[in-house]
Amino acid sequence: MKIPSIAQALRDARRSFLRFPLVLLDAFCGTLAALILIDHEASPEPTFLFQVLSAAILGFPLLTGLALNAQKRKWSSSLAFGAQMAGVALVALYALFIPQDLPHAPAIYVIRLALLSGGLVLFAFVAPYLNDNDVNGFWHYCKTLLMRLLMAFLYALVLWVGLAIALAALDNLFGIDVPGRRYGELWVFIQGIFTPWFFLAGIPENLENLDALTDYPKSLKIFSQYILIPLVLTYLIILYAYLGKILLAWDWPQGWVSKLILGFIGTGFFSMMLLHPISGRTENVWMKTASRWFFVIIIPLVVMLFFAVWRRVSEYGFTEGRYLAIALGIWLCIIIPYFIVSKKKDIKFIPASLCVALFLVSFGPWGAFAVSEHSQITRLRGLLEKNKILVDGSIQDKHGSLAIEERTQISSIISYLHEIHGFEGIQPWFAESLKKDSAGSSPVYREPASVARLMGIEYVRVWQSAAGGFVILSADRERSRDISGYDRMLRAQHLVKDSFQSLLEGDVRYRMDPGMYVMLLEVKRGGETDSVRVDFRQIVERLLKDYGMASTDRIPPEEMTVTAQAKNLKVKVNLWQIRLQRQGGETRPIAYEGDILFAAEKGRRDE
Repeated sequence: MKIPSIAQALRDARRSFLRFPLVLLDAFCGTLAALILIDHEASPEPTFLFQVLSAAILGFPLLTGLALNAQKRKWSSSLAFGAQMAGVALVALYALFIPQDLPHAPAIYVIRLALLSGGLVLFAFVAPYLNDNDVNGFWHYCKTLLMRLLMAFLYALVLWVGLAIALAALDNLFGIDVPGRRYGELWVFIQGIFTPWFFLAGIPENLENLDALTDYPKSLKIFSQYILIPLVLTYLIILYAYLGKILLAWDWPQGWVSKLILGFIGTGFFSMMLLHPISGRTENVWMKTASRWFFVIIIPLVVMLFFAVWRRVSEYGFTEGRYLAIALGIWLCIIIPYFIVSKKKDIKFIPASLCVALFLVSFGPWGAFAVSEHSQITRLRGLLEKNKILVDGSIQDKHGSLAIEERTQISSIISYLHEIHGFEGIQPWFAESLKKDSAGSSPVYREPASVARLMGIEYVRVWQSAAGGFVILSADRERSRDISGYDRMLRAQHLVKDSFQSLLEGDVRYRMDPGMYVMLLEVKRGGETDSVRVDFRQIVERLLKDYGMASTDRIPPEEMTVTAQAKNLKVKVNLWQIRLQRQGGETRPIAYEGDILFAAEKGRRDE
């Protein structure tokens, strides 16, 4: 392969920009937004940059697919530009529904973004060949995109490693301060600018000529025959052995097996598509036979997939993961008859139909989010009405005690709603606002423990039981901590029972007492030792009162700060995490993590 000169590389870059101007502008806007967000990571203020970044993520595959479709079909420049501008308007309109405080918003926005991104990537693969019969050209087009994408990522990774080492050298050899976030910004810049440009530069300009290609990389055949196919056979043996165990024991399949089934089928599809161009050759006739029988073999596995997922749904209702597993099963019920009965057996049908399926499940009352939210709210309503907590559509905080199993189920649903959807669906049950912002303008909702307290129940984790459990209380790491007024800081200290640490060449020592409520800090200066006791009991009891038995990572940092002072020494402990264990009806701390700050009193330093 001839290595291009710098001049040739610049000409290729210019030609790529002229072919894909809106695509590269989209990548530039997304990269700029990401760089600003990283540089201002400590800022808690909502910003429209999350909307810009979301639009750019969706825009790149959409605009790429539209541009390649226009080039393949020889559209006029005005028609191609108009189609891409319509795509820009579409993703911009969608971005308006993305909350500006995205990191603290329910995860539904990020999950939907991932589903739509996957659908648009598939759109970019199939759009130029959707109405064409040149299956061979489609295969070579997909191969080119995948190989170019892999090559672009590897080049970008090598470039980032080299430049990151150069930054580290400037920091360590020349004393030039290089903040840690610069490495992340460098990665984003390379992946946002270099990778898309390099990727697009490798896409052939005359896509219609790809149908005449007959070459097949030997490396792909080796990869498919000696890596992917053995993996498929391994999956097949395991799954059919498990199927035999189910039939002999006449027991429900485990929910986890659905992941293995989907992994097996996905690997099989990928292998089949990789080997498609050479499956018709005389020496490879076994490949065509194997492809035909593959779709027959997976029928019992699809049935087992439905049983495994439906068992979880019948017990705990729909969630997005269970919905998507069932949706993939239904999609397989369409794919399997097509490839068994159809004479055409067009491999384009696999990515095209999956693209449509991803779009369908992302929106509407039939979609993954609406069905899952309705299912879990229905379960929650049934549990609350059964225990007289929800009466005539209103929450009552005065009621009888609940068993640990029912409290666990209610807490699990509250936690799910908080994480994925927010509490908009159950807000009518409450007189109080379930948002942290009482005006309702923020997408940030109260913690699950707070909502449970409004119901008059103790919040528990799903893995807790009456015998015991663990709780992890963590400060919001996205918010800053005050360190002013102190001389020294011991970062990220782990405080455990009876721990004894000697730091800073033996000048500083601290020890936790057996009860894990008091830390003794000793500082040696000038032959004398000052000590101070730091008591964590009050803060632990207050946090347990405020957050119940809820593990959370969103506690305001100021609520996890402890100070203490002796005659000549003052101390502040900025706790980042408290681990607690519940035993015998009592909850006690078992470990802390935090920064220890200390300073000598001014009078002592003046002596």
